[in-house]
Amino acid sequence: MNNQITELKEKLKQLAQKHQDTMGDLDDFDEADYLEWKAEQLIAAYCVSKGWLVNGFPTEMEQLPEEELEEDYFCRERYQLYLDTLTAQHEEVAELTWCYVSSFWPDQFDNKEEYLETVRAQLESDGFYQVEF
Repeated sequence: MNNQITELKEKLKQLAQKHQDTMGDLDDFDEADYLEWKAEQLIAAYCVSKGWLVNGFPTEMEQLPEEELEEDYFCRERYQLYLDTLTAQHEEVAELTWCYVSSFWPDQFDNKEEYLETVRAQLESDGFYQVEF
């Protein structure tokens, strides 16, 4: 595993620890949500640095005039679709997203294979994502 992946996984685990520390208090919901967003953006930035786009998302689409894009085009759900698509395509991204999910929500999946099956099923289903590229 390359050093960049190792460093990113360590950052994700640090964010996950902060996330776990906030989960007991409803007043910290915004902080927990922010930490999730920050982790997702770390993975997305890695993908962009590799030049991995999905139908031009996100970097090519950023260069279009605002009036050509729907309002809130760069929403969190579209980033989730972006990451899920790349998770299914690239082992490196699968490693990072698995680290994220298993660190933030350790009881959600029994193993990486179950997680990847879920991601693929979501991508293949009609209507799971309320956005598209």
